[in-house]
Amino acid sequence: MRCAIVANAFGWGSIIGLNVFLPMYLQGVMGLSPTRAGLSLVALMVALNTSAGLAGQVLGRVRHYKLLPMGALLLSVGAITTLAWHASSMTVLSFEFTLILIGVGFGPVPSLTAVAMQNVVPRHQLGISVGTMNFSRNLFATILIAVFGAIVLAGAPAGQPLGSAFAAANPAEAFGRLFIVAAASMSVALIAIVVMEEKALQTEAELDAA
Repeated sequence: MRCAIVANAFGWGSIIGLNVFLPMYLQGVMGLSPTRAGLSLVALMVALNTSAGLAGQVLGRVRHYKLLPMGALLLSVGAITTLAWHASSMTVLSFEFTLILIGVGFGPVPSLTAVAMQNVVPRHQLGISVGTMNFSRNLFATILIAVFGAIVLAGAPAGQPLGSAFAAANPAEAFGRLFIVAAASMSVALIAIVVMEEKALQTEAELDAA
């Protein structure tokens, strides 16, 4: 259960943080309008939800249910690292493709963490377990968003608004560091899944008995 909570918190923290700061990256570095910057994130959420739905159908039907999320999450880590490496030279097309890879890679993680937790927690403790997972996810996402904000504004002169900070600092370099932290957070989620014990999934009757 600890591994499931860590994977869920660090994975979602990275995704939520990217959703907050990617529009700033698109406007400050790539020069897109606020409307286009917002619409550009649709690819991430469509890919993530599609991947999550498909993964949810697969995980309960296979014996080694960790393999798909591990491989997919490795793809997501690689995509975020690529985004960090090419933060100053991304085109709109390559950015959208990278977002799709991030979403597809992270999609199986929520299903895996939910299944893994429900598989080991007694039925009468399921509610508090889900609450703990959600609280941990929201808490870490809030902390990571604050860290991202500090990274972006670290090189900007004090007391200036965000737009002036972009003009005075090197926004691509700052966002490159932000994406590295996001990739590191996603890597922690990957490590948690790797070390998670892959217990055989229980049947509904076995869960009721527990």
